[in-house]
This record gives sequence, C-alpha cells and structure tokens, in this order.
Amino acid sequence: MKNKIFAIIGGTIALFGLGYLIYVILGFNMHNGEAAGATFTKLEIPSIILMEILYSTLLTIVFSKLAQINTFSSGLQAGLIIGAFIGACGTLHLFATSELVELTGVISATITFGIRFAVAGGVIGWLLGRE
Repeated sequence: MKNKIFAIIGGTIALFGLGYLIYVILGFNMHNGEAAGATFTKLEIPSIILMEILYSTLLTIVFSKLAQINTFSSGLQAGLIIGAFIGACGTLHLFATSELVELTGVISATITFGIRFAVAGGVIGWLLGRE
C-alpha cells in the first residue's frame, strides 16, 4: 500500500513538473484554433493538480493490478502508449466538435501527453517495484 501511495505522489510530481515545463515555461500550445485565444484565459492550479493526481492514480491502478508493471522501463513504455492515447482522444474530440483545436494541435497533444505519461509511468513503475 505504501508503494502505491508513493507511486501516486511520484507520478503526480512528474506529470505536473513536465506539464509546467512544456506548457508554461516552453509555451507549447496545443489549442491553436481560431477561438482558442479567447477561450483559454485562466489557469486553475488546484484543478490541474487534482487532474494530475487522478491521472497518476489511474496509471498506478492499471500498473499494479492489471499489468503487473514494476520497473522503470516497462512503466515508461506503458505510460507512453497510455498517454499518447489519452492526448489523442481528448484533442480529437475537441477537433471534431469545436474550433478550438486544429490537426497540428492533435499531433502536438499526442506527443506531449506521450512524453509526460512515459516519464510518469517510468517513475510509477519504479516506485511500485521498490520493496
């Protein structure tokens, strides 16, 4: 149980830290449609942290109960796949139903989510494998 809590905390820190680096410091923007400039005007840090906790919890449950992932490399691979799918699905939904995202935004979200989840998945896998 202790390893799972540490895995959730480590995954949350990895996801939030990389998200902050990619989206805030580097200014990487996946919402590049015409209406995106007027729509995305606020940044709710507590909600973002809660989202990262939920993502980390999801990865921890999948890794520990369903996939038996307990190494950095296996967590990295699984995290990359899961993150790419989450990034692609979420932005494809926006692309298909709004003017907020263009196709390049879908591609960039797939890449950035894949990278973030790969690192977080590696951290979670490593922490789950510790005794």
